[in-house]
Amino acid sequence: MLIFASFAALVLLLIFFGLKVQNLQKQLQLCQNSLKATSRRMSDANGSMVVLAQQIQSFLAERLDASHKRGLVNAKHYETLQPMFEKISAVAVYCMDKDMSVEEALNAALQDGEVTLEQLREVIKIQPSDIRMAWSKNTLDGFIIACRGLSFPPTKTESSKAE
Repeated sequence: MLIFASFAALVLLLIFFGLKVQNLQKQLQLCQNSLKATSRRMSDANGSMVVLAQQIQSFLAERLDASHKRGLVNAKHYETLQPMFEKISAVAVYCMDKDMSVEEALNAALQDGEVTLEQLREVIKIQPSDIRMAWSKNTLDGFIIACRGLSFPPTKTESSKAE
């Protein structure tokens, strides 16, 4: 009788664990499907982010060129800023994908260029405080705000109106 009772208990325990394993397999399959869907969405979002970064880069580079042609940005600053403006999308990708700070991303993007981060800092030092503050955040949003301000600096009449 004791053997039969222990055998029945083992069978019930085996059935319990079998059902538990099936339930865990269903949950695992649901999690895998959710992971695939999330991965697809992240891939699409990443592609969209790259396209947006390229559009921002194109827009800001055109603004910098136009400002230089109008004489709002002097030639020395233009020569220093122009390589950075050509790498805005690369900086954005480094910041988003590789979780780099803007300084690290700029070092990586400008690694083979003729402009260094120190030269960029010298140009930033003489800019208005809002550009310097945005640059000092060392974040992607601050970098974009600083680039926007650098690409089309306020004229002297706009500065005096603001005061």
